[in-house]
Amino acid sequence: MAVVSSDFLAGVLTNFRTQFGTSFDAAARMQDWHAIAMAINSAGKTESYNWFGTPPPMEDVTHQDLKVQGLYNWNYSIDNLLFKAGIEVERQAMEDDKLGLILPRVRQLGLEAARHPGQLIFNLFELNGLTYDGVAFFANTRALGLSANIDNLAAGAGITIANIQTDLNAIRSTMRLFQDDWGRPTGLVPNVLVVPSALEQVFYQALNRDQGPSQISPVVPGGETAIDRSGYTVIVNPYLTDVTDWYALHVAGEIKPFVWQNRTPPSLEGITDPNTESGVIRDKFVYSVRARYNVGYGEPRHAIKVVNSG
Repeated sequence: MAVVSSDFLAGVLTNFRTQFGTSFDAAARMQDWHAIAMAINSAGKTESYNWFGTPPPMEDVTHQDLKVQGLYNWNYSIDNLLFKAGIEVERQAMEDDKLGLILPRVRQLGLEAARHPGQLIFNLFELNGLTYDGVAFFANTRALGLSANIDNLAAGAGITIANIQTDLNAIRSTMRLFQDDWGRPTGLVPNVLVVPSALEQVFYQALNRDQGPSQISPVVPGGETAIDRSGYTVIVNPYLTDVTDWYALHVAGEIKPFVWQNRTPPSLEGITDPNTESGVIRDKFVYSVRARYNVGYGEPRHAIKVVNSG
């Protein structure tokens, strides 16, 4: 029988941290939400994003001085939040050398820590909160600087294969003509499609005619996990409640549709003193994962929502 001392608890915590870290790293590599969110390393409680927007255009200054222009003064900030998840381990399980039965729960904490930011990112789609210009992220009316109206809320034709192909062609043209802060076409085109689970197969079929109209089980094109042969990445958002609406995103370079602001990476914490109130009175020890971060909206010109009536 093990003696639950401070040294013993310190060894348990080290072991748990190793298990947590291995599980977290493996799960983090599998999270497809990273592709659509800018990773910002935060240095405080709040981060301001007044640099959103587009830079001034190049000018011919062969015969004149450069006229330096500042960026448009957008006011947008994201506060970091504190997140935790924890498990209790009975002292008797430690004394009876039953820690092997606890390790799966510790590894599950690693999975949860890697998964949770993605849940927040995926929830942003239907929350449709305000972005840096004070307008809802998906909106029919907005102007950014000198741009013409930017309408990134499109009416869809339906959810058949033919409808999706028609809508995709239309929104490619729409996004390409979105203007920057200085009134120039951005030339952006969507390359990531975010869809509800119910539309996964029909999207693969719409993008890959050789699969035919009679496929029943989802067939991922080209033997890949997400990228199809038409140049799009299909990401299934399991948190979408509307099973007919879908989203087209432009994801390239530094600016992306969403923001993941990371202040304190997840870490596993635990008490190594057996004489705490929890250890003495409740005969249990708590191990918790702690992290500080938050998510928000990035550039609305990089996203279009396609709304279908049903």
